[in-house]
Amino acid sequence: MKVERSPFRMLLWTAMLVGSPVWGAAVPVTAEHNSPRSAVDSDQDGYPDVLELVGSDRASFADWFASVAESQYYAVSADWKPETRDCSGLLRYAYFNALAVHDAAWYAKFRYLPPPHTPPVRAYRLPAPLVRYSLFRVAPGGYRPDDVQTGRMVGRTTVQYLMRNSMVFVSRDSARARRGDLLIFLRPELASYHSMVYLGGGLVVYHTGASVAEGGEVRLVTLATLNRHPDAAFHPVVGNPNFLGVYRWKILE
Repeated sequence: MKVERSPFRMLLWTAMLVGSPVWGAAVPVTAEHNSPRSAVDSDQDGYPDVLELVGSDRASFADWFASVAESQYYAVSADWKPETRDCSGLLRYAYFNALAVHDAAWYAKFRYLPPPHTPPVRAYRLPAPLVRYSLFRVAPGGYRPDDVQTGRMVGRTTVQYLMRNSMVFVSRDSARARRGDLLIFLRPELASYHSMVYLGGGLVVYHTGASVAEGGEVRLVTLATLNRHPDAAFHPVVGNPNFLGVYRWKILE
């Protein structure tokens, strides 16, 4: 059955089933990125200090992350592979591209990129120091130099592990969400999680979670629309136990 691409159509809530934390092989870390000094994790949040953004780079990452995520609503980029198109895949795709070098080839990937309001992130570019493309934690604890080799940091994982290890909780109140934050929902009866990217101005963008063959797609809706959804499990309000709250990427904290 063909799925209409209206941003205000009833949401297709097919979330990613909980599974293995790691998809794909880890990328080896080179010796020059593994010095004791660069591996320091002062706050023991699992990310070395060299990977945590400071100053204006925090706002820049959140802005570009949101713009890239929104761009996939207007036209899916060819380099976002069909087998990775789901709600967590949208987060990972936008995350990688927010940190990538924004040259002419990069811009050419997007049919329409909502203009960011900030300059690109300046602190580092992919491949990142120490972890290269394995940017997401799937295990608790402070950073250790062998995290990539042992699979505690990977390049592909689900919403469940992103939320637990690569994000920090902000609030159960969606009014406190900032551009680039994440709204996370839980479906206990399906043992599944669902994620949305907050764009600011009361808008969110998300992938429905279904495969390409099943009509999965990226949708853009308002928080007001979510609050009218017939399934109260997906109302982004404090009184909904299925709304886990607003989260923020650890590299911004």
